[in-house]
Amino acid sequence: MIAMEATPHSGVGIWIRVRHRFGPRMTEWFMGFHTAVWGGVLLSSDNLFDQPAWAGFRAIFGNEILLGWSMLLLGILRTIGLIINGARKDVTPVIRQVSAGIGCLIWVGVSCCYASSGVVSTWLAIYPLFVVGELVNIHRAAHDQGETRYGKTG
Repeated sequence: MIAMEATPHSGVGIWIRVRHRFGPRMTEWFMGFHTAVWGGVLLSSDNLFDQPAWAGFRAIFGNEILLGWSMLLLGILRTIGLIINGARKDVTPVIRQVSAGIGCLIWVGVSCCYASSGVVSTWLAIYPLFVVGELVNIHRAAHDQGETRYGKTG
């Protein structure tokens, strides 16, 4: 027990920090996974952009490949950033702020592409709310940065 207290930021201490920080950042993890899976679905689907609801995506990206790889890569990078952030002794809220900011832009873009298709479907109940979720994630990360910089306030 004394040896673990002497080096609380290695070995088991890293896992404890990641688990402790996971709960409050669960939506950030979800959005990272969702982004990566969304990209994976695009890469595994043939001619998805040929459907009417995807007309806005087709106009911008041409086909699923570019957007699919971009989403997959950004989702993986976000998840890696969250792992690094959770494992560090000193948190790095800037990684989280940038990731959530990029995520917000992604979901605004997805919402706009769907909206430009003129097809009303379930996207309207999903992706605009992801934008709001990312704004909340940005706020939480900014709040954590304030606490890191200035300490916790009562």
